[in-house]
Amino acid sequence: MTRELAARLAHDVGKYVARIAKNAPADGPFPAALVPLLVEDLYASPGGGRPSARFAALAPPGELAAVREAFAAIDALEDAVRGGDPGACRRACALALEVEAALRASAREAG
Repeated sequence: MTRELAARLAHDVGKYVARIAKNAPADGPFPAALVPLLVEDLYASPGGGRPSARFAALAPPGELAAVREAFAAIDALEDAVRGGDPGACRRACALALEVEAALRASAREAG
């Protein structure tokens, strides 16, 4: 993967998918006010479309398998996250942080 593509994935996908996840509390009730913002981060993107689809369109086939798996899990949690299920929201946040970390690491390694 090129350095430019790795940096683009880290910015265009990783940065945006983890915005709310970074600010969600680690324990206690999941704030209802964060649910719509989390939904937006996980299932919409600033340029339109789903972050998982943006990743799939940009990432070279066969690379970043852990990110593909994390996005599949995030997408599978969609109904529960949209419903505000605290466990699903926390799990989705953890997965989003994994996506961001993996994409940032990939960008560092490519640089």
